[in-house]
Amino acid sequence: MSTDETPLDTARSAPALVSSRARSPYRHSRPVFDLRLRIQSEYARRLLRDREFRPAVHALYGIEVILHLVGDDDEAERVETLIRARLEGLADELQREIARLRVLLADRGLDKTCPRYTHPITATVHVASPAIALYANLIQELDRFLMGLDTLWLSGLLPSKERLAVALRWRHRIGGAGQEFIGLHRRAYAAAERRGQRAAVDEAARELVSVPEEEEGLETEASDEDPAPGEERV
Repeated sequence: MSTDETPLDTARSAPALVSSRARSPYRHSRPVFDLRLRIQSEYARRLLRDREFRPAVHALYGIEVILHLVGDDDEAERVETLIRARLEGLADELQREIARLRVLLADRGLDKTCPRYTHPITATVHVASPAIALYANLIQELDRFLMGLDTLWLSGLLPSKERLAVALRWRHRIGGAGQEFIGLHRRAYAAAERRGQRAAVDEAARELVSVPEEEEGLETEASDEDPAPGEERV
């Protein structure tokens, strides 16, 4: 305050500063938790690292953001229920496969046996919606299933061709669900654009980036066209 300025003059200038700050965009404080994944088997690892994983996780979060910004509550609930049913259906079927596999392993005295993997990866997924948690957990359960298959294969109880066929089938089923979510997000985003809500959707999506942070095992991605060492093509 200058020598010629009175306390009243200072007080009068303060609201201008407050008004300027008030014009800053409001940012929601959204809940998120970090899910740490340790993926061992080759085809579960490829599924986590493949280029569609990040877009799928982004789509699952984006769908929720868009629906609550431009849709009504009934429409948002309907779409969220469809996504949850898709993921839970896959998870239930995979759990049945795991249960059958456990019986096979126990009958052969292999229920306490687990292979060691040469190049596991660790990743942290920032879970910002229930659907993201379901999708990430599905990949983790697939890893458990494939580890059991590998145990049978290494024990000479499962042919290489059958092992590879099962691994690829589940990798494509889970990856295919991710592609469905990406397509759904594109349609929802296009609908938001038509309603003039693109800027609002983009701003909300930038508030939280929910993608995996890979910490170990970074290397060139493999393709499903390239079977792992010791495997044959099907």
